[in-house]
Parts: sequence; structure tokens; C-alpha cells
Amino acid sequence: MENQTPIAKTPSVFGHAPSLISVTTNRFPVWMSRHPIQWLVSVAALIALLTLLCLGWIAYTVQHGLIQSSGERLVQAATHAAQQLDSSILERYRDIQLLSTTPMVQGQSPEALKAYLRRLARSHPAYRWIGVTDSQGKIIASTDPSLDSPDQSRHLWVQQARTLTDANILDAQTGETSGETLAITIVAPLHSPDRKFLGAISAVLDIPSLMTPLNTTVDTLKSSEWTGKSHVEYHVVNKNGDLVASSTVYEGGNLKQLGLPSAALVKQQERGFIEETDLHRGISVITAYAQVAVANTAPPQSWGILIHIDRENVLTPIRSFLKELSVLAILILLPLLGLVLGMTKTLHEELSATKREFQRASDAETVLRKRTETLHALIVAAQCLAAEQHIDGLLRQLLHLAKQNTGARYAALVIYEGNTHASIQFLTAGTDEAAAHAIRLIPFSQITQEFLRQGNGVIRLAHLRAHWDASELPQEHAPLTSFLGVQIRCHDQSFGHLSLANKATPHGDKGEFSAMDEQLLITLVAQAGTAIQNLQLLHDSKQQARHDSLTGLLNHSTTLTVLTQELLRAERSRQPLAILIADLDHFKQVNDTYGHLIGDLVLRETAKRLREASRLYDLVGRIGGEEFLIVVPNCDLDALRECAERFRSSISNQPFETQNGPLAVTVSIGATVWSSEHPVSQDLLRKMADYALYRVKHNGRNGVDIVPHPQVVEMNEMRKTA
Repeated sequence: MENQTPIAKTPSVFGHAPSLISVTTNRFPVWMSRHPIQWLVSVAALIALLTLLCLGWIAYTVQHGLIQSSGERLVQAATHAAQQLDSSILERYRDIQLLSTTPMVQGQSPEALKAYLRRLARSHPAYRWIGVTDSQGKIIASTDPSLDSPDQSRHLWVQQARTLTDANILDAQTGETSGETLAITIVAPLHSPDRKFLGAISAVLDIPSLMTPLNTTVDTLKSSEWTGKSHVEYHVVNKNGDLVASSTVYEGGNLKQLGLPSAALVKQQERGFIEETDLHRGISVITAYAQVAVANTAPPQSWGILIHIDRENVLTPIRSFLKELSVLAILILLPLLGLVLGMTKTLHEELSATKREFQRASDAETVLRKRTETLHALIVAAQCLAAEQHIDGLLRQLLHLAKQNTGARYAALVIYEGNTHASIQFLTAGTDEAAAHAIRLIPFSQITQEFLRQGNGVIRLAHLRAHWDASELPQEHAPLTSFLGVQIRCHDQSFGHLSLANKATPHGDKGEFSAMDEQLLITLVAQAGTAIQNLQLLHDSKQQARHDSLTGLLNHSTTLTVLTQELLRAERSRQPLAILIADLDHFKQVNDTYGHLIGDLVLRETAKRLREASRLYDLVGRIGGEEFLIVVPNCDLDALRECAERFRSSISNQPFETQNGPLAVTVSIGATVWSSEHPVSQDLLRKMADYALYRVKHNGRNGVDIVPHPQVVEMNEMRKTA
């Protein structure tokens, strides 16, 4: 008998009885009962497919992990070899540097000096040739006279020695003393006690002899178990990609230009590894690379060490193992193993989840309370920052909130000027003078470049101590018990630094800034950056709404508003107020003749000249196409004549430079004055200036006319001309 379970009852829209949807629960689906063989085959095929997918995933994961492990080992080996090579070159440099400062070099006879140089050359196989010259560049003594000419004055190393104050290293190059093979040259000047140039010392280092650390590294890698029978080789290239040395017979050339990716990467990154194709053998290799910064070179040089190992040989053991395992699993164990792995994984996940939940439960109350307090503080901070209408107030609010919510004794906010990282403002909160002095001495720009790119953008006291150690400063020079600093960014540019110092617990003890303090500070700074962007956008929109887009002057509506404000101020102070209306003569002909681009240029240049001719508190606006209104406070009738003529001559007396050549443009100016003896409305004041402008136009243009106050006759004329 079948058990039927009602799933849903839905009232019929059309009045029919609701139907019952039943599910059979006591047997398999019909198709499975009718075709048991096909069902078993399907299940087996599905299990086999899942098994193959699992094997493929395991093979890929293991192979990828093995390549990563091999690459990291190669990187360690390359880095170690690079350090040894750099140390070897530095030791030879110090030999020559010490020799150049030894008084015996200057006082010994040539034979004794030659014997000393030979003993020095025998001390290390890298020395191919060592020579000493006098001040004229002539050889006094050398380890092998057959490799040098008596006069070395024409050689580059002698010429450079004259300009050096200390020993220096020349990059790998060929020369007669190196047997026309690549070699490194160390040059040191000889000076008398009064710094007079007495000669030079040159040591030519044989590059193959310097490669002993690399040869040892390659031999060690070949004898390692994980490399198997892999072919291991190394190349040394300079910063341009030119081959300097190689463990195999190599034709040389520029590996970077030949398309070897590792030769390009070693210049960009300090160390790493990459999978690439060997240029000569055409097989896939794993290449580790590391930089060797050759110290004391002029100009600064760096080498790159490339160590290759065959990819296939590294993967051969694991592939053989996986192949055998795959055969065994497919034939016998894979179905059962898949089931066991699935159950094991499920149990492991459940156990891990239980442990994590238990750990979370033990810390939940404390974390929840701290997060609630932090969230509340951030909400209050966001409201405070959003309510600020000025950037100065916003920054002070940010400083106060950061100090208050983290328990810092002292907080400082350094604001930069543009991209120069020059401090233009230093805001502080707190009374810890020692911390204030220490923060002022912190070179934020340098520390930011060293540490912020490596982490999450936060500077802690450990970063500062590392910087002090590198700068050989005493740790006690800055009495900071704890420190937390973060960049303030606005428009994806550094705006400044917010620093907190010397955290105190509620009991007054010294404390460390926690991860919660760090997140709080990062969030506060992000909110402040958004608020700064909003204030800047608001300021920009206000500026755009007030100014003419072509000339940058006040637009028509803003000009009239400013005129109204200035009239009210003049009425209160009983000071005269002059207005001038300037109109370019025959401007339509300029547009018709030269085009609107020249016309726009004339308008922009006119606006510039009017601004330059005006005083700091005069206001200039564009009220029409080629018509400008100028408001001049505290200007009586006598001063107005000189003022109007100054504006006219600034336009008419000097041609406009255009792409079609100089263009003469003149202007007509009508003006009037508001005074307490003759007070008039704004509309009448403008009409008087318009009438004065009309009279200038009527009398031939390029002039100035002033209507001092409204007369009856002039009022009638203004009505007629209107």
C-alpha cells in the first residue's frame, strides 16, 4: 500500500476542488525498478568519473605544490648564492680599499711593491691582475707585466681614479688586462695626506673564479634527493640582460632580448621563480632568480642570478607514483577510498567546526561587546564627520574622535601640501610633550615607502624601531611606549598622516594598540576621506554654479546678487559705489570673420585683462555675450573717471594675440555712481550705466561715458533709448 502525503492545498480560482500532489515514499522511482542493470552501470560510471576527477585534482594539486616547493628551494639557493657572490666581491673591494690607504704602497720600492701585489693576488683565485700607477698613469708595479702596457693613462679606470675619493667598482667589461674576457675592475685612488693625487690601484677580478659560490650551489642541488637526475645550470646577467657568466657552454648574448622572461623579471623583483622554456634545449624549466646588488659601482649596477632546473625531472617521481596509485585505485580501491575520504572529510569538517564554534563561544561575549562599542563609536563618528561643513573642523573632529575612542594619550595629524609631502599643518591633541617631539621627528614619507606597501597601510612601533636601527639611532631617543599611524587618503592621493601614541588602559597602565583600535582608526580615516571628497565636491559645485564656464568670471545671476549686496553695504556705510558696463565693439564681426574659437579666445583674454586691471575687492562679472559688469566699492565720481579709463585702455591699447595674428579689439564703457546724496535703486543704476554705454556707442565707440546722477533730461533720453 502506498503512503501518500498531501503537499499543498490551493483554493481553486474557478471553483474546482483543490488537487492533491502525492510523493511515493516506500520504493525507488519507477525507471530504477524497470532498468536495474542500466542503473548500476550509470552509478558505476558516475563513481568512476568522480574518481577520475578526484585523481586529476589530486595530481594537479600535488604537482603544483611540488613545483612551488621546488621553486622556493631554488629561490633560497639563488638568494644564498647571491649573498655569497656579493660578499666575495665586497671582500675583494675591501682588500683594494685597504691597500689604497696603506702608507707602504707609496713608500715601497717597485720590486717590493710587486712582490706584495703578487702575495695579495695569490690570496684569492679571483685576482687576475693587480697594478699600481703613478700620477701620470704609468705602471709602477703589477702582478703580470705581460698583461698590461707601461702607460695606462688612456684607460678608463685611470681617468676615473682621478675623480674618485674612495675605491669604486666598474661593471663587467673586457680589456687587455682581462685577456679580452669579461672581468670586474676595482679602482682606488692614491692620495697624499694633503689629498693630492699620487696614482691609482686597479684590480681585475676573473668572473669565473668569482662563480665558486654558484658552482658549489649547483653541485649541492645536483646531489639533492628532490632534484633527482635533473639538469641544473645557472646564468649570471647584468641589469641590461647581457650574459656575464654561465655554468654551461653558452653562446652568450642578451637573454632579455632573446625573450627569456626570468632575465626581465630579475630586474623588476628582488627574487622569485618562474616556469619558462629553455632557449637552447626548448624544454620547460623552473627558473629561480635573485638580485646581486654590486656595491660601490659607478653608475650603480646590479646582477641577476638565474638557476634552471628541468621541470619534467622534478615531476617524474611524483608522476610515476601517481600513475601506479591511479592504476591500483581504479582496479581495486578507488570506490571504497572515495567513500572513506568523503566520510573522513565530513567528520573532519564537523570536528573542526565544533572546535571553532566552541572557541567562538568562549570569546563571543567579549568580542560582541567590543564590536558593539566600536560600532556605536563609528556611528557617532560618522555623524560628527558628516555634520562638519569645513575641512579644518573635520580634521580636528577626526583627531579628537581617534584619540577618544582608542585611549591614546597623544594624537597628531600631519597634513601635506599636494604631492610634495611637505608638512603644511600639524594638529595635535593631548599633553604628552615627549611624544609630540618624537612624532614631529618621524620621517613619514620614508617609512611609508618602506613598510606601508608591505602590509595593510598601518605603521606600528615595530616599524619605527626597525627604521631607527637602520638609521643607527638609539632606541631611547623617542620615548614611545606604543604607536599606531595610518595614511589619510583623498582622491587616491596621500593627504596626511594620523598618529596615535602611548595608549593607556582604563586603570592608567601602559597598553598596546589592539587590532580593534587599528580597524577603528582605518574606518575613521576612510570616513574622513569620504567626507573630505564630499566637501570638495560641494565646494566645486558651488563654484561652478557661481561662475561663468567660459571666462571664469561671476555669471549673470551671481553678479546681480553681488551688486545687491554691495548696494546694501554702501547704504549702511554711506560710501559711494560705482558700476561700469563694458561692451566689446563690433564683436559680432569678430565671430563672423574669424570664427567662434577666436571669439571665445577674445572673451577669455578680455576677462583676464579686466581682472588684472581691477583691485582686489572689485568684482567683475559677465552679464551677456560680450557685456561685462564691474562693481567698484568706495569709488567716487573723480576716481571713477580714472578707473574707467584704466579698464578701457587695458582692452583697447594692446592687440589680442590669436592664431591668425594680432587682433585689435576696442571696448565701450558706460559708468555711473551711487552716492548717499543721490540714492537710486539697482534697476535705475543699471539703466544709467546702460544709457552712458549707449552714448559711447552713439559717439563712435572705444570710449568712456559717465552719467553722474539722474537728471530729468537724461531720464527722458533713457526712456527713449530704452
